[in-house]
Amino acid sequence: MSERSGPKVRESESPEVSPKSEVGSPKSEEENNSAPDSYRDDTPNSELNESEIKNKSEIVNRKSEMEVHHHPEIEKKGLKEYLLEGLMIFIAVMMGFFAESIREHITDGEHEKQSIESLVKAVASDTTQLHHVMLEAAGSIKAINSLMGLKNMDLTRPANNQKFYLFSLAGFSNDTYFRSNDGALQQLNSSGTLRLISNRATIDSIFKYELLNKTITAQEADDYFVFKEMLTTMAKVQDLSFFQDTSAVRKQLIGAAGVQYTFMSSKLLPINNDKVLMQAYFNYASLYMATKSSYNYMLEKQLDFSRRLIIYLKTTYDLQ
Repeated sequence: MSERSGPKVRESESPEVSPKSEVGSPKSEEENNSAPDSYRDDTPNSELNESEIKNKSEIVNRKSEMEVHHHPEIEKKGLKEYLLEGLMIFIAVMMGFFAESIREHITDGEHEKQSIESLVKAVASDTTQLHHVMLEAAGSIKAINSLMGLKNMDLTRPANNQKFYLFSLAGFSNDTYFRSNDGALQQLNSSGTLRLISNRATIDSIFKYELLNKTITAQEADDYFVFKEMLTTMAKVQDLSFFQDTSAVRKQLIGAAGVQYTFMSSKLLPINNDKVLMQAYFNYASLYMATKSSYNYMLEKQLDFSRRLIIYLKTTYDLQ
């Protein structure tokens, strides 16, 4: 029988076993000597200069000293000290508040005085205008009153005819009305200065002056309505173009009373003697004289109050 032989191992497939290097062999010493210098204790670079070591140690000591925090001992305060500090803070805040209030009070007082001074000047200008308008209104009332005396008279007579024209023109040619200088009043209302006035009598006086102005404006509307109706009727009764004829009529200014007309001849002027139309004419004349008289009365009342208001405000606010 043939002997069964086991598998043969090729010599090339057998693992190569490297001989162990001995610890003390020259080869191991050689490998140790091939390590980097930084890992070797016997390298010359690992030796530090003594001065460098000393400098490094001083830097480390300084850093350690800087890192040490010294906490001073805090003395505990008592309740009285806390209360005293709180009281001082409260007093300081209150003093600041009072100082600000006083400053605002002084500023508001100066602003109030300036506003009242502007109001006094405005009222003074109103008194001048009131006086002028009253003179013209009084002239109209006087002329219309004279005209009413001709109602039942014969207008075909030259003297009565000329008077009819003159009194009509003088009575119905005036449409001058009072316009209050209310800029100061509007400024008081819009700026809020009126609320700064603590004197109740002053506020009441200002309100009364403003109310009188509004009443005058309302009466003016009634007066002007009758005035326009009067002019329409007047144009139907008389020939008003006659007054543009300088050869027949001479005009002369006489100050506040207006224009004075003088007839150059005794020629009769055209008049529409229709009874219905003449009745309407004198009715409107009478009505206009009533509205004008009421308007003039209000002007007189406002003029008197304005003068007393100026004296009162100057005295109260010590104005020159």
